[in-house]
Amino acid sequence: MTVLGLGGSGHDWASCATDGSRLVAVDEERLMRSKYGLGADLLAGVSRQACLGQLGTTAAEVEHVVACELVPRPFYHSFRRRVTVINHHLAHAYSAFGASGMSRAAVLVCDNSGSLAVGDKSGSAAREAETISSFVADEQGVRLLDRVSGAHVVDADSESAYYQPGETDNSLGHLYRTASLAVGLAYTGPKTRFPVSEDGKTMGLAPYGDERFVDDLAELVTLLPGGGVSISASKVSHLLGRLAQDADFDTRAAIARAAQEVLERALVHCARALHERTGLTDLCIAGGVGLNSVANGRILKETPFRRLFVVPAAGDNGISLGCAYYGLHELEGVPMADLPALRNAYLGPEYPRSRAREAVAASGLPARTPEDLPGEVAALLAEGRIVGWWDGRSEFGPRALGHRSIFAAPFPASVRDHLNENVKFREWFRPYAPIIRAERSDEFFDLGQPSPYMLIVTKVTRPDAIPAAAHVDGTARHQTLEEHQNPAVYRLLGEFERLTGCPVLLNTSFNVAGQPIVETPEEAVEAFASMNLDHLVVGDQLVSKA
Repeated sequence: MTVLGLGGSGHDWASCATDGSRLVAVDEERLMRSKYGLGADLLAGVSRQACLGQLGTTAAEVEHVVACELVPRPFYHSFRRRVTVINHHLAHAYSAFGASGMSRAAVLVCDNSGSLAVGDKSGSAAREAETISSFVADEQGVRLLDRVSGAHVVDADSESAYYQPGETDNSLGHLYRTASLAVGLAYTGPKTRFPVSEDGKTMGLAPYGDERFVDDLAELVTLLPGGGVSISASKVSHLLGRLAQDADFDTRAAIARAAQEVLERALVHCARALHERTGLTDLCIAGGVGLNSVANGRILKETPFRRLFVVPAAGDNGISLGCAYYGLHELEGVPMADLPALRNAYLGPEYPRSRAREAVAASGLPARTPEDLPGEVAALLAEGRIVGWWDGRSEFGPRALGHRSIFAAPFPASVRDHLNENVKFREWFRPYAPIIRAERSDEFFDLGQPSPYMLIVTKVTRPDAIPAAAHVDGTARHQTLEEHQNPAVYRLLGEFERLTGCPVLLNTSFNVAGQPIVETPEEAVEAFASMNLDHLVVGDQLVSKA
């Protein structure tokens, strides 16, 4: 039995295949090497092919194909006679709860816009789209409790044109996207018809700003009883566009600060209402806004929820995972408790060790196979070297979590500037995430629960010990690691502590700005050769520069 889930909307196309026990999921962008999958041939669907190939099956043998209402038809055209199309926010909710392993939880989904509540994808009639949805999930499945929707304005005279960005009322995702575009934080590559807001950069910029615009923006967001919000998208666009006109860095940072603060207040409001309605203390989060790890941390601190799970692929790529879970439960009859929850985020296709060795040999770069690879890499990191790390299956989601990573020591503070300016070539204000063994987390971070997917920001309690890992406001989006999740990196952390007394490393994605994270061993070797990295781990090999 194979279920194929397909996800994405105007970008972030991805596929997930499962046989009920194994999960394989990968973004289209990783395989066709275009940021956000822009320009992908969805009819070909390279991510579909990779996922089915990993399970050893073919498209003809797939029992169930599930997509959401925002997935463009070409992505599932070859399955059109046997595809099940489901609600967008429902798919998000299934992705979070199915992955969590929880037995009963509240689920909060928040994004730019989801399925239409009123109107059709084509034509000139008025439309209304879902923006925030609340669910309760347990052994019976995932059930909608409440939904916020808003007028959705998009210039779409055909269904295919509908997948361009729109302007949506009552949308926290649209508010934040508008702020990102206003301060110039968007991706506009050669295949981009419409700018893709890079909201993670806005989140990193916000702590540099003052509060001068917070009240002005907050006046446009009304928090309603029961967890509702009321926002005029056009008024938000007008205000932020006016504030950003000819703005200097400090002004742009203040705009980001206002958007971040208003978003956090609204999400705490929504989460509190969801708790009041359900009485539950476990919360799952999905939807693009779920990638705002600062807001996630605030929800955990300021609401009665005691456990928070955010699915690693919280954006529209994670829809594929949710659709796969839906297919298992609703179509195949698999009990919710038997869904394959995530033990880690390493869901990408496998690459034979022989292929990794061939990629290194073909490069001509010096390489060897150390008896104690983690120990040798720890020594290099302790000397201040920067090391790329490629191993096993790639992570599903936007965060590098130890299989497609660049590692560095978290000290001195200048390491952060070196990485931004000379390695990653990205904005100077962006922070780097630390990784630590799970059992040591409480010694450095004020969180109190695991954070395996880097999706909760919290205070750093010992910033002087890890200055390159603490953001300007003294926080970090850290990753906790258990030994079973990644034994090699777990040991690397232990060896680094033995040499330096510090159990923390910096962990950032193995890519440069504007490029997807490397996927294959060949891409890892090619990236290493062109980047200002000192060493590279490829499986069991340690590669150096000639």
